Amino acid sequence: MKTIKMLFVLFFLIFIIPDLLTAQNISVHFFIGEPKSDVIKEYGNPAHQDNSDPNMMCMFYQTKTNRMIFVSNKEGVFQSEATANYDSEIKARSVIDDCIAGSVNNGFAIDTISVNDFQLYKSGVKAILQVSENKITKNYDVSVKANKSED
Repeated sequence: MKTIKMLFVLFFLIFIIPDLLTAQNISVHFFIGEPKSDVIKEYGNPAHQDNSDPNMMCMFYQTKTNRMIFVSNKEGVFQSEATANYDSEIKARSVIDDCIAGSVNNGFAIDTISVNDFQLYKSGVKAILQVSENKITKNYDVSVKANKSED
């Protein structure tokens, strides 16, 4: 019985906790301009990686509820995207609020385009934060699309 409990705790620590932690983190725009090694430190080794073009190295991460893509070159990450899926609008709005608060704390300015669309920007980085309802599944998708900018 003690072995079963220990295996359950070990399973929980190894598989469940990291999935829960990364599922909430959609702030991929923080990595624009950073080396790809910082992305790997944060999220671990990618599920898939395409290094066929040194000017456009792509890293893909995916969990049950979250997908992330980072595109980088020798200078660092120049494009990133994340999409997370939530079963209620309350959870999706909470993630949006957390992302906006974290962005403001990291020096981003926020423009509200609509109740579902926000633009985040600071020197060298532009991002779009959106929430949308999937009418078929009744789930809510929160997405962030960020890229390096010249200003």
